[in-house]
Amino acid sequence: SEEEMQTYIETELTEASKVLPANYKKGDKNYGRFTAGLAHTVLLKLYMLTKQWDKAEAEGRELMKPEYGFELVPEYKDIFTLANEKNPEIIWACQCAKGYQEHKWQPHVLPNDYNFTSYLDKMTKWNGYKISWDFMQTFDPADRRLLTIAYEYTSKDGVVHNEKNDRPDPSAQLYLGAVPLKYEFDPDCTGEDSQIDWIIYRYADVLTLTAEAIVRNKNAVTQEAVDLVNSVRERAGAALLQTTDAGKPTYVSGQENMRTRIRNERRWELSLEGVNLYDEIRWRTIGD
Repeated sequence: SEEEMQTYIETELTEASKVLPANYKKGDKNYGRFTAGLAHTVLLKLYMLTKQWDKAEAEGRELMKPEYGFELVPEYKDIFTLANEKNPEIIWACQCAKGYQEHKWQPHVLPNDYNFTSYLDKMTKWNGYKISWDFMQTFDPADRRLLTIAYEYTSKDGVVHNEKNDRPDPSAQLYLGAVPLKYEFDPDCTGEDSQIDWIIYRYADVLTLTAEAIVRNKNAVTQEAVDLVNSVRERAGAALLQTTDAGKPTYVSGQENMRTRIRNERRWELSLEGVNLYDEIRWRTIGD
């Protein structure tokens, strides 16, 4: 039954967290294996999905303890680079390496006339996943997360692709939206494959979920919850939320407004990282 399944998951993860190491650091031969940090992260996800806000808040607080060593990387774009693999923001990632296990982020997202360099010329480009133009317009123009999105480029033939030129034309490369270049071009690979570790869970996810759990559990907008969200916004260069000046656009007017702001922050921060489906189910904007 549903109840039995939830109990099984909860019990296994709770018991595992008691005996596993808190985390593995870069260079440890066991890096990539299950840890207590990963167990608590999945428990946090479970409790959020089942709306057990008190337990979710407790899991978030557990993951903020110093023994786990998680922290935000100073620059957003550096999370997804080969040089900065295994950074302290990553809770768990699929380990990728040339000739062993690789992924195809660039072929999935790039238009076929994008940035003709000797490296990209060899790559099949499928013009797949996009960030919709409507969603692009919700970003703060100063948001540094925009640095990982190609919302304009010029092809080899001199054609300028952007929202103004492509959105009206269903046959245009960027008709559906901008290109999410979250993972850098792997400087040490050729062809379609990338050996940059594929991130599954990271600390910004935990911080924003914990903020939501606190607001829902306390039934109030707390300064702690605002500060957790602001830690992510500050890294992005976005204006900080505040609870004092009702005339500012960053003013948090109440619980519902705060929950909406957290939801939006997660969409900006974690776009195309596989979390939005579960957020939408939790918010009941789609069925489960």
